[in-house]
Order: sequence, then structure tokens, then C-alpha cells
Amino acid sequence: MTLLIDGDHLAFTAACAVEQVVEWETNVWTTHSFLSDATKVVETKLKGFIEIAEDEKVVMTFSSYPTFRHEIYQDYKANRITKRKPTVFKPLIEWMEQEWESIRYANCEGDDVLGVLATSKTYDDPIIVSVDKDMRTIPCKLLAGDDLELITKRQADRNWMKQACSGDPTDNYKGIPGVGLVGADKILGDSIKLEDMWEKVVEAYKKQKLTYADALLNARLSRILRQEDINLNTGKIKLWSPKKKLK
Repeated sequence: MTLLIDGDHLAFTAACAVEQVVEWETNVWTTHSFLSDATKVVETKLKGFIEIAEDEKVVMTFSSYPTFRHEIYQDYKANRITKRKPTVFKPLIEWMEQEWESIRYANCEGDDVLGVLATSKTYDDPIIVSVDKDMRTIPCKLLAGDDLELITKRQADRNWMKQACSGDPTDNYKGIPGVGLVGADKILGDSIKLEDMWEKVVEAYKKQKLTYADALLNARLSRILRQEDINLNTGKIKLWSPKKKLK
């Protein structure tokens, strides 16, 4: 087995965990961290993952910004621009990339790298290690806690279509106004095939006076890349398009 680690999230949580705020005098506060503390957090978390999966093969994935999503939607993650990263976030990532096999794809988020590796034959028996809900839109073996789950293609496609309906406020794309994941599940109903679910998604957008283009944009923003979505030799990304074109 090969553990595919969401390096961005692991680095962020570890850097946050060791950050300390110090009051030097009245109205004078500083934030500082020790990189050595953060590296210990990463090593401890990895040890836990390895014990659960019973395998020591580790591959880290990281993001490369801007991504293709920024190219098709300029406000993608615009709500995060002013948010401060933890103090040792960047040097921690640099250390992680030196310590373990690490992969980035140009114009892709670390999630996309996870998706491509999990749906390809690059590694034997890959397992995604991440608590990100977006990983449930990928057909894969997923370690999101203490239990190993199998996400089938049918489940992954449904989770993806639900996300296309609901949008993702944390990433700053809105989907259908007033529709969350529960409402999205109702929209999809008992549909099983991707093409049938897609028709219902488009219909739901149009009921809210939105367009087919709005639905397609949200589907593309919410789709975590799979093997068939990228040419690894050229780096060219193929944006998802439905087999059956609707208007």
C-alpha cells in the first residue's frame, strides 16, 4: 500500500498546533513558533497513519498556485486572500518535501494530485489520507480517521454532483442559492448514473433562474481531478464536460 498524504492540510494543522502568542508588555503581543516542534507534530501524525494502514510507504502532495480553477473563476478562494497562514507553514512544507517523496502538479491543488494518483496505477494500492470532504468525490480508499473506507465510483460521482449543487463557501463558489448538501441529495433523488444526476443538477439551476453555464462552472470547480482529467506528460488539464450535452 501507498499512503497519499494531504501535505497542505497536515502542514497547516501542525503549524497551527505549535503557534504561541506572547504578551511582552501592555498592548505588545507577538506570535512565534519553533519549526522543530512542528516537525515533531508531523512525525507523530504520520506514525499514527502508518500504524492504522500498516504500511510505511508515504507520498506527500502539495498545491501549486494559481490553479486552473482560478483561471475559470477569478474569485475562487478570494475569501482567503487576507487570512494569515501559521508562522512556520512555509518552512514546514519545505522540510516535508525534503523528508518524503513529494509531488506537485502545475496549476493544481494538492487535492487534485491526490485524486489523480488515487485513480491511476502510479502506486500500488494507494490510500488517500485526508479529512477533507472533497476526497469523498474521488473513487478511492480513504483514511479520514481511524477507519479505512472504500469510496466507489458511484458514491464519488454522487458526492461530486451534490457539491456541484451546493457549492462550497469555504472556496468561495456558491452553487444554487439556499441549497446545502441535504438539499442537493434531494435534488439528485434516486438517480444512480452520472448523466441522470447531471440532468437533475442542470434542471435545479434553471429553476432558480440560473443557466447551464452556471451549472457547468460549479461542476468543474467542484470536481477533484482524476486520472482521465490530466495529461501528465504535458500537464494539460481537460476540464470536465458531460457526454450528453444539455442546453
